[in-house]
Amino acid sequence: MSEDFTKYASDMLERLDNGERLGFYECDRFVDQIPAFTEKHSVEDTRKFLEYIGSPDLKMHIIHVAGTNGKGSVCNYLSEILRQAGFKVGMFTSPHLVKVTERFCINGMPIEDSIFCEIFADLIKKIRDYEAEKYFPTYFEFLFFMAMLLYEKYPVDYLVLETGLGGRLDATNSVHAPVLDVITEIGLDHMQYLGNTISEIAGEKAGIIRKDTPVVVYNRRDMSTDVIEKRADELSARVYRVEPEFVTEINTTPDDAGNICIDFSYESQYDKYCGLRLQSIAKFQTENAAIAIMCTRALRDIGVNITDDDISYGLRKAKWGGRMELILPGIYVDGAHNVDGMEAFLDCAGNVPCDKKRILLFGAVADKQYHLMIRQILESRLFDRICVSVLETGRSVSESQLRAAFESEMRHFKDKPDIRFSYYTSVRDALMDIITDRGAGDVVFAAGSLYLVGQVRESLGIMPGH
Repeated sequence: MSEDFTKYASDMLERLDNGERLGFYECDRFVDQIPAFTEKHSVEDTRKFLEYIGSPDLKMHIIHVAGTNGKGSVCNYLSEILRQAGFKVGMFTSPHLVKVTERFCINGMPIEDSIFCEIFADLIKKIRDYEAEKYFPTYFEFLFFMAMLLYEKYPVDYLVLETGLGGRLDATNSVHAPVLDVITEIGLDHMQYLGNTISEIAGEKAGIIRKDTPVVVYNRRDMSTDVIEKRADELSARVYRVEPEFVTEINTTPDDAGNICIDFSYESQYDKYCGLRLQSIAKFQTENAAIAIMCTRALRDIGVNITDDDISYGLRKAKWGGRMELILPGIYVDGAHNVDGMEAFLDCAGNVPCDKKRILLFGAVADKQYHLMIRQILESRLFDRICVSVLETGRSVSESQLRAAFESEMRHFKDKPDIRFSYYTSVRDALMDIITDRGAGDVVFAAGSLYLVGQVRESLGIMPGH
């Protein structure tokens, strides 16, 4: 670590030792600066520190969730079902859309700022005592350790724990004994870290599987499922496979308030449910709901009391921000940030009623396959106007790179789509231009990154869940 950051941490610790309370802004600012001064540690190093702070995970019933797409949605659906069953539920997910406290939920609500500061202070003291000069967690590791201390101090019956990146080498994989492992859809993402093929990526995700621990797997692609099931067999882990055809009779319908919902049925070798409903316009969410339903079957088989009504009411009640979400009349946001996610988004966007023009706000981070996403967008021919913006993160693709990517992809078309392009250096500027220029009957979509979703919300003053 740099001397400046070490001094910054030392000054903060001195204030804590003198009995001073830290404010949320300075705690959040400190965490935000961690990436510039630390590097990722091995799972063994992470586990050693987890054990140093008392192995709080050993006191928890953890459901560990990995995968390429749908992790957060599955976590949310399963959490709501468990809550309906009468359990107190913690949920640790990433990234956040607007505020870091969104990553730490108890019974569906982000923790209070004061609790974030309290747990932050506990952790930074423990890091000091562990000799911070030799070990300091990365950004994600720091937040993961905060989660471990949080749910020890404020106990829950179940903790639904989402991996950050991958599985085998992820910080969350330092936990000792989850009660259930879950692997959602596997696709091509984070290839610079996880491998260049579906099979290689599946192997990394399968790294969360533990001996004799049941694992729920979504079978989108046989080449990934085969890898996961082979690893499960080696560890004597019972596999609960979710097939796409388990979901049938998918229909969109308005609820009593006029909001569009999805009704569907589910049938596996274990269970059958009719008349299930999701508060979403995105049909792909039925797949994530199916994974959550199979999780309940795996939990029931180890003695957890979950009724059919808990499943139905939990799914009906669940809301998950940033996934084909209507945030204002005629304005949808979606966190699609890879090829599979973009395919699902475009399918949904094409089915949204639109009287006039479809407008897309697009932004992406540099370590994603943004060229391929841009190609998908253009080939869809859905949008009359595309507004392209740089994101407020160091990972963003630059304006010149975005412009070059769109111009390059447009050259592939003999019959070029009639699209009006605009480029911006900030999401706020793009939004203000879109809203000012938008005509009656136009529908606006934002997609390409969860960072984009968060910045759209923040620009419009809309917090997740509102």
